[in-house]
Amino acid sequence: MMQVLAQHWQELWSFLEREVFSQPFSASGFAGWLLTQAQKGLSFTSIVFLLLFPVCVFLYYLLPRALRNFWLLVCSYVFYWFAACNGGVSHPEALIALAALSLFSYLLALLIDAVPAALPRRLLLAAGLLADLGLLFYVKYTEFFAGLLNDAFGLSLQARPALSAAALIGLSFYTLAAAGYLIDVCRGVSPAEKNPVKCLLFLSFFPQIVSGPICRSTDLLHQMNHVHTYQQKQVSAGLRRMLWGYFKKLVISENAAAILKLGFARPNYYNGFQLLVCALLYTVQLYADFSGYCDIALGAGQILGFSLPENFRRPYAARSIAEFWDRWHITLSRWLQDYIYIPLGGSRRGLARICANIMVVFLVSGLWHGAGLTFVVWGALHGLYSVLSRLTRRPRAFVCRVTRLDRARPLHAFFQWLLTFAEVSFAWIFFRAETLDDAVTLISRLPLRFGAALASREALVRALTGIGFYKNNGVVLVCAIAVMFFAEALQHRRPLAETVGRCPFVLRWAGYYALLACILLCGVFNATPFIYGQF
Repeated sequence: MMQVLAQHWQELWSFLEREVFSQPFSASGFAGWLLTQAQKGLSFTSIVFLLLFPVCVFLYYLLPRALRNFWLLVCSYVFYWFAACNGGVSHPEALIALAALSLFSYLLALLIDAVPAALPRRLLLAAGLLADLGLLFYVKYTEFFAGLLNDAFGLSLQARPALSAAALIGLSFYTLAAAGYLIDVCRGVSPAEKNPVKCLLFLSFFPQIVSGPICRSTDLLHQMNHVHTYQQKQVSAGLRRMLWGYFKKLVISENAAAILKLGFARPNYYNGFQLLVCALLYTVQLYADFSGYCDIALGAGQILGFSLPENFRRPYAARSIAEFWDRWHITLSRWLQDYIYIPLGGSRRGLARICANIMVVFLVSGLWHGAGLTFVVWGALHGLYSVLSRLTRRPRAFVCRVTRLDRARPLHAFFQWLLTFAEVSFAWIFFRAETLDDAVTLISRLPLRFGAALASREALVRALTGIGFYKNNGVVLVCAIAVMFFAEALQHRRPLAETVGRCPFVLRWAGYYALLACILLCGVFNATPFIYGQF
């Protein structure tokens, strides 16, 4: 263990010597270095962001109130410009698409708000949705659907969008935010924002532009009108939230990713126990990665005085699929419910229609995550889980009464949790696999040689070594996962921030330093993109 930590620290120090200390310091040299690093791709985990974010905050509170939103808009566009860079290659079309879509939504919302008649408003809304979601469909799905048509009917359609989905990062998120804004204005939920800077900032606010949370006008837009003053307590809370997010991303997600590369890349090579470890580890990694991003985003927004909506509430503590989706990616679930499920009829038009609506929503959710059959299957599985849960509600209640399981509430709750966790973890296999064949291969091999890896301690060590468990801080990873879920358990009664605030000063700061030391010693600093950034 100490040898691994020493090697990791040596790699980090070599990086600092090579990238930071190799040249004599000068203002121009430092600026050039910053620009070079930013052009490699800017993200929350890049050193450039950690250096420039304090400058953004300092100037934000220093500037006159009338200029603060404009300053944040400039920072958001600069962040997005460099976030879209890949390998030193910039993609100006990404920023152009974001700015054009934001400006279009701003103008159209004003027009919708100015028209009193219902029919013209709806026609304008339809035009806006066609433009917003049409861009998303064109960039992300034309090639996918062309391939399906080619396979189904023997065609030879060539559909390569002029815009790259990989370059237009965050497209799936800000198109939904823009569409939701137009719908809210048309419904009269919120008035159209007349100030272009505030509206454009709402649709491109840098903490949430790449991977959400998906903000609604009622969540964020009205906060552009507030006067945000510097408050030490608020800034401290934001920094704590960001530290916790970095711990999840750099220590848990990145170390797990190195192990998962082996298991999911060559499922034929590993036995059932190793593949099960990989499947369960991905369940944890995805949550640590995405919730870690959201923690950093919410913390950054909090430092600037903005309150972004929560995206997670202990999802792996859910005891049903419906409860899971009330806790996982909450802003997407809410968006799909309000703008697709309810307009389709929701739960008001009979059981068959309810089941059909549920399947439609989850298939749309699957496609939103990615243009691939694996995502379609993942969405269909969750739709099937939800439909079966609804259809078997009465039989399950009857079985509980007959077996008196409902009287043993802790045992009943445990079985509900175990079934839900197993269903979710099984579906994540399709979410992570590159192809359907890889997913089927992995699942089919789960029973093979499973017991052989558990026959002895030596066999167990060999199995874990085979997937790179010890080479990638495996023991530290398990401890970090335990810490994460222990902190989750503390949120059962009150928010984690409140629990931390009640701790004694010494204990609280010892925890901060422990997290920071764990990040520096065991974190992986290779700027791997956040998983949901590719959606």
